[in-house]
Amino acid sequence: MKFLWAVPFLVCSLLAAGGIVVVASTSGEAPIALAASAPLQDSSANSGAASLSGNWQMSWTSANGAQRQGTMEIKQDGTKLSGKFQGERGSAAVTGSLDGNQVSLKVRLPRRQVSFSGTVNGDKMSGTTEQGASWTATRQKG
Repeated sequence: MKFLWAVPFLVCSLLAAGGIVVVASTSGEAPIALAASAPLQDSSANSGAASLSGNWQMSWTSANGAQRQGTMEIKQDGTKLSGKFQGERGSAAVTGSLDGNQVSLKVRLPRRQVSFSGTVNGDKMSGTTEQGASWTATRQKG
């Protein structure tokens, strides 16, 4: 049949779109089978993990009860987080991890390390410090 020249193009097009797969015969006859194909999905899109890359405005209560603020620039590589924290007393390295919507961050200050754990909900994070004080962070747009 004359339409078979288009079968390889059709198969490739439909595979790319996750549609119907046409299995052609090698003898040049009509297609042997038609089958539905599930669309290919990006495994990272299904992992449920949030994307934390970007700039965040953070506030927390310090060990002495004072309200503190700072900014974080977070870079994400899979579940690993890294970046830079900028606060009232200078800048420091940030490391951490993300497991689903559970986040863990460590800010390495000159004389100590402060740990933050909590949850991510879209452009907001919140939780407690290692001392039990609350903290929040909001992603900065633009």
